[in-house]
Amino acid sequence: MKRILKTAAPVLLLLAAATLASPALAARSKPWEKIKTPALGEIRLPDYQRVQLDNGMVLYLAEDHELPMIELSATIRAGQIYEPEGKTGLAALTGEVLRTGGTASWSGDEIDERMESLGAMVETYVEGYTAGAYLSALTEDADQALAILAEVLRSPRFAEDKLDLAKTQHKAGIARRNDEPMSIARREFSRVILGPDHPLARNEEYDTLGAIARQDLVDFHADWFGPDRTYLVVIGDFDAAAMTGKIEAAFAGWPAARRPLPADPVVPDLPRTVNVAPKADLTQSTVILGHKGIRNDDPHYAGIEVANRILGGGFASRLFNEVRSARGLAYSTGSASGTGWRQPGVFVAYAGTKSESTEQAASVMIEQIEKMTREPVTAAELRTAVDGILNSDVFNYDTKREVLDRMVLFEMNGYPADFLTGYRAAVQAMTAEQVLEACRAVWKPELLSVLAVGNPADFDGDLSRFGAVNMIDITIPEPKLALEIPAATPESLAAGQKLLDRAAAAVGGKKLADMKGFATKQTLAAEIQGMSLNITMETTIVLPDRLKLIQKLPFGESTQVLDGDKGWVKSPMGVQDIEGADAAKMRDQIEGDMLMLLRDHAGRTCQALSP
Repeated sequence: MKRILKTAAPVLLLLAAATLASPALAARSKPWEKIKTPALGEIRLPDYQRVQLDNGMVLYLAEDHELPMIELSATIRAGQIYEPEGKTGLAALTGEVLRTGGTASWSGDEIDERMESLGAMVETYVEGYTAGAYLSALTEDADQALAILAEVLRSPRFAEDKLDLAKTQHKAGIARRNDEPMSIARREFSRVILGPDHPLARNEEYDTLGAIARQDLVDFHADWFGPDRTYLVVIGDFDAAAMTGKIEAAFAGWPAARRPLPADPVVPDLPRTVNVAPKADLTQSTVILGHKGIRNDDPHYAGIEVANRILGGGFASRLFNEVRSARGLAYSTGSASGTGWRQPGVFVAYAGTKSESTEQAASVMIEQIEKMTREPVTAAELRTAVDGILNSDVFNYDTKREVLDRMVLFEMNGYPADFLTGYRAAVQAMTAEQVLEACRAVWKPELLSVLAVGNPADFDGDLSRFGAVNMIDITIPEPKLALEIPAATPESLAAGQKLLDRAAAAVGGKKLADMKGFATKQTLAAEIQGMSLNITMETTIVLPDRLKLIQKLPFGESTQVLDGDKGWVKSPMGVQDIEGADAAKMRDQIEGDMLMLLRDHAGRTCQALSP
């Protein structure tokens, strides 16, 4: 190795001397300096045509012949905000069954098969303020796919069986909605800020789903869907003039929406509150605080976006550095600016922390928000935030469809077509003084509502230092019985007691009193996401308070064991302890077993509803 170095050294010296001795060589320009690169984060608007059809439909068309494909996205002014009270879930069900429920010409399954054979995709949805659809297909199959999409939007079948399946899936979602603390926090904080009666804050419940019939979907579609409220973005391998004609023909005869658009429900100015959503089985707390935000056309929009980036927008943010790194109070923390296109959004800061630091985490977050309104941010923070916004924002517009979808959003909500350009210029020119001005104008620490999801028995304080505490009941309401039960009479009670006596006699009579335990085995048939499954359940009960439940499914087995006040569950996900409220539910399962009811029937009241 030494010999090689000695040999190379004279060569290097000669090269250096030659370079210094030759002005032409020294002055030679570096070729890579001639490469022209766009500014980092630059967003380019594609060439497009805007066309409005006679039926009111607005088209944004951009030809792109690089690949033999087309993409089409439809945005419709028909959202959850138009749901009638008492039928929460109607909008989402309409968006799902619009596609799965088929059309006048094809069933949903036939559309699935057709899309699969074409290698195409058609999907639909309804969300807060809008509904929409998406189509992707090869150029050679575009006409067939467009015909299917047009019929999905114009004349959906809303098949009863697909509605029933969607409702079953939504009911499963209701049953699981308290599984994740952050989901609870987001849901309940929306209700804190918007009020429980705002259409975007209402919860789907078993009863609201039960109140929805097929005709409700038909009416929701007829009331709010129509070409006069539809914007189509079309990107891909086509001729714009020819595509315009095809779309016009495909949607010919689609009637306008039946009902005029009402004013949007407003985001109210509610008084600040302090709230706890108790969940006794948690050892961690999710803390959210915030208040009503602003629209994106607010003069302080750009300033607030920069401020939010500094406050809680990433690993370099103040919340991350102070709450998580410096204080060790949170495993996750951040903030959201609280801006919205149609209505003001909701400004929030959040943290996930151990139960014993719940109040402290809330206090530190409030301190950081107050600090944003007291003094200017540093030059380094400002530059990092501005660069972060400009350089990451480009990924929201890295396809032509995303750029034109945003143009539709501007038009639908009354923003100028160059809004994005103006926003980015404002961010680029942002000063620390402007950020401070925005924070003082928009963020009001004294108006921050607080919500903590967790076990209040383990909190480091009861949160009353922030104000009077409201306890939120997150219990999932049971569905109401459709059966109308008449008032009990001596005759119906006597008849009911006779029925209990006969049932008890059929399973052992007086021997039930000596029962020490029992075992049952059931096989159930269920349909989950269109698949028919057999579920085997084996239950063993040893009185008074021991239970073993084994559930066998095609994709795995779970075992739950209760021994008095605690137990455990074993599943493919591992082993977890059972205690507290979950253990109480398992004890209720013992007491609620039919054999237990019959064993103790003499002390119960039973009403016979028919002879």
